[in-house]
Amino acid sequence: MKSTGSKYRPIGFWPSHHRFAELVNFCTRGKSNPVLKTGSFGDHLADIVLIYLHDTDLFLWKKGARKEGATVRRILEKLNVQVSDKNDLSAAAMLYAIATAATHEVLNLYSRHRKMFDQIAPHRAFLPVLFSVHPDTAKFSAKMYRDSKLGTRTEYSRQIGSKAYFVNDSSANIYARAIIESINFNRRLDPISRQQRQWVKFDRENNVQTKILPFPKFVQGLDAFPNLITPENVLIFWRKGKEIILEEMPDFHLRPEWEKYRRARKYQTGAKTGSVQHAIFKDILASLQSIAGYNRKRSGENHKKIFPKMEI
Repeated sequence: MKSTGSKYRPIGFWPSHHRFAELVNFCTRGKSNPVLKTGSFGDHLADIVLIYLHDTDLFLWKKGARKEGATVRRILEKLNVQVSDKNDLSAAAMLYAIATAATHEVLNLYSRHRKMFDQIAPHRAFLPVLFSVHPDTAKFSAKMYRDSKLGTRTEYSRQIGSKAYFVNDSSANIYARAIIESINFNRRLDPISRQQRQWVKFDRENNVQTKILPFPKFVQGLDAFPNLITPENVLIFWRKGKEIILEEMPDFHLRPEWEKYRRARKYQTGAKTGSVQHAIFKDILASLQSIAGYNRKRSGENHKKIFPKMEI
């Protein structure tokens, strides 16, 4: 903050992009990392929120969706508020009944309208599955799961079942995920002039001045970057990730999450900064390769192995 001269108006500086350090926190999934902790609830609902939105936004929120989508969304929101704020048991029972009815219709799609089911399921990251007291329902649902080819036509197709992407919170995995998200979030930023205009109302109401900082150098060229990480382009993502990290956090190896690298036996007598960073970047590359499905490609693993037989 500083004075502008005759009329004092504090000046605040705001980044023009999504900063890597914040994305590290965003990409921490749970509480297993000794240093980095998730800012979310840390339960499974928090873990799956992004893929849930992937499957539902287009139908319940996006402009141009069928009008039934907005109707369903409003009903669910109302019932959820009654459950969360009022402990309304009848609202909870209604949610349960609606979910049962909707899932039953998915089973109907699979059983009696298979062609449409096969056109939909591979493009989804979720499969509504019904279990019941009937002894055959579980077997039927397990077969539907195996036949669904779930997620194989989504942006997560190479991350299906990937612990490195969804679960494991080693520092290398977290940084690998943050690299992917940094590229995704920063590839289509509004021009600084437009970002500056978005602060006009806030500045006027609070008698302050907000200055948008310049774009970092790594943003250049991101608009032409590959949309998805694959075994073929994983090195491109890794090199861009190194560029991002070194520009934003040149001494990142001094952060607490990398202490074990600094204290490793071969570095105890004192290693050059580049040696420690090289060891870290090597492990980040291995994480990116795992997320990209590199090991799966080398082993020739197919989707039958990705979707194992469900144990009942």
